[in-house]
Amino acid sequence: MKKPRNKKYRPRPVAQAGGLIVLDRCAARGQAAAPLAADQLADLGLAYWLSLEQLRTGDATEEAWSCVVAALNIAMALAEADIGAEHEQAIVRALDGAFRAKVRSAKTGNFRLDGDAMRDIEAALTIHDGQWSWPPRARRSPRCSWCAAGSMKGTSTRKPHDAAP
Repeated sequence: MKKPRNKKYRPRPVAQAGGLIVLDRCAARGQAAAPLAADQLADLGLAYWLSLEQLRTGDATEEAWSCVVAALNIAMALAEADIGAEHEQAIVRALDGAFRAKVRSAKTGNFRLDGDAMRDIEAALTIHDGQWSWPPRARRSPRCSWCAAGSMKGTSTRKPHDAAP
């Protein structure tokens, strides 16, 4: 039997902005982050290209497949954020090819790509390499002035996702 608690229940007061203040702090922390150095970018790019080569030769493990798919997912996220948005369908085709390889690996036990998947993934990774050279978001025109404002204060009076002028 549990011992009864003598403490009175006191709910925490909720701020007017709710949890948006926490999101604002997280966004500010991300904006202050330092960009990757050139050697770090080279190492990242080398990792998924080497993993693609393992998939090509048939020596790949699930780790190599995951490395390639992670790069494709990042490319897709960047395309959805208007960094190379015109290549979104090519990245989707590459992800479909990677999914086919994953399904095939469940049956055969090894990770191999078919011809279409190899072509599509190689093209998508080339696009992803090009996405790194796009200018940072601060130097591009904002897609959404509310999100680009960098502050969550006053959200109740503004309409989210209003069109930028």
